[in-house]
Amino acid sequence: MGTEEENEDRSRRFARRFLKTAVVVDDKAYMALNGDDGPKAEVVAPGRHGRIPVQKDQSPVGGKSAHALNARSIMDAFSSLGVICGVVGPAQSEMEAVRQADIVVLDWLLQDDSSKYTLKLLGRLLTEERDRNSLRLVAIYTGEARLEDIYQTVFDELKNNELNPKDEGTKTTIPYRHGRLVLYAKPEVSLAPTLKDRSVAEEELPGRLLGDFASMTEGLLPGIALTSLTAVREGEHKILDRFCADLDPAFLTHMACLPDPEEAERQIVAHVAEELRGLADEAVAAESPAGKHAVKRWIRRDGRANFEFSGKKLDLGETVQLATYGLEATNAFSKSAKKKAFKFLTAGFAHPGVVALDERLAWMMSFRTVYNAPPPILWLGSVVTTKEDGDDKHLICMRPRCDSLRLKKKTSFIFLPLVEPQKKTKIQLVVKLGSEFHRLGIRLESASLILRSFNPSEDRSEVVSTKCGSDGDFEFTDTSERKYTWRGELTAEYAQRIAHEFATTLSRVAVDESEWLRGMSRMG
Repeated sequence: MGTEEENEDRSRRFARRFLKTAVVVDDKAYMALNGDDGPKAEVVAPGRHGRIPVQKDQSPVGGKSAHALNARSIMDAFSSLGVICGVVGPAQSEMEAVRQADIVVLDWLLQDDSSKYTLKLLGRLLTEERDRNSLRLVAIYTGEARLEDIYQTVFDELKNNELNPKDEGTKTTIPYRHGRLVLYAKPEVSLAPTLKDRSVAEEELPGRLLGDFASMTEGLLPGIALTSLTAVREGEHKILDRFCADLDPAFLTHMACLPDPEEAERQIVAHVAEELRGLADEAVAAESPAGKHAVKRWIRRDGRANFEFSGKKLDLGETVQLATYGLEATNAFSKSAKKKAFKFLTAGFAHPGVVALDERLAWMMSFRTVYNAPPPILWLGSVVTTKEDGDDKHLICMRPRCDSLRLKKKTSFIFLPLVEPQKKTKIQLVVKLGSEFHRLGIRLESASLILRSFNPSEDRSEVVSTKCGSDGDFEFTDTSERKYTWRGELTAEYAQRIAHEFATTLSRVAVDESEWLRGMSRMG
């Protein structure tokens, strides 16, 4: 148990359940004919109106061009993995179809024996705003033997587009930002001995790509995410059935009775999210992608004989015990050391040189993702930055969410300042400022309150942010024309916790009592 092969099989199983679609773009694709099974005229690429000609004079064996692609073979191989595959030529490779695929396979010479079209398509696919952070696997599947030259050209293209490619020395795989690009040669290509394993037949390519995707998503958190997303994909019809059109009349009644009918959409979205969470919870509980066995495999896969935690070395068994049974259950640390162990555990589990992981995870667990549409609104949990006397001042909005809607006129909003945390700062946040994470404390005392006035937007009864350019930040503007850069929005539960602590601070009851008795109470 816990072998590398078992770990790989588990990752492949998660990946195989997750992957659903692939698109292959190749101008030399043909649909092979086997006896009477093949089509007699033309076939339509699945889901697209482009057509792949049936080449009666081409054979999948001797004499086949190195650039030819047997579309039927690759489609059948993907199908056996449960993946729907469409094969299109460059004229029909509409971006929307390519963008929606989990796996994208591109020929290197797509038009006029040139790579210009491929690089253009690759650039559009990876650099458009909605795709820059996509977890995407892209493969170049070529009839060219010069894989190392292609590698360098693609690497430079990714670098020029600020996609942060990493050179791992393989000359066949390029991790970039959140995705990966891999190079494979078609079977008739004669490669150098060191690259022989990159020559792959059409029917073998889908299996290799499945392995590539699995290696992209190895790990405990990816396992949880993949399991959750797979459950959502497989259970989407259950959600549609629950939120069926039969309930439209009741929904219209609910909408009509609200002071602001537009709010009904947002309310139902919250309930849809809860249903999706239910699907994910059930799947993760059944699969346990980050359970004890998975944690043991993760630690053993690391390959280290010892793990060092702030000068204290633990062997493999002790490290597994620490991770699977918890800090309190292990005898590796003294009682005093356990109290401050949270400060150095991550550094021990991680490879040397890895920093800011605790801050990054803390930020992820307290802030929710807000996309461009609809733009962020100002309410409880909104974190913003403004300028005061030339310095950045970070604030958190404390106006209740229900009181931040249905605004008709200028309205005052309450803010609390975020400052460098002191030794006993009760509530702290990790805020992402640009590309860096900063730990900040919240000043909860009433003397720190800041009041600023805002007008609701003209078309909505809320204070809505505006985006500064296509790549700029979201900003709010108060009635004094002061700008506030939006830094994120806390999850509803986390924001409510802060509101509770703030209200508790304000509701303290002042009582005149004996100072002797007060002193005795402190002594116990």
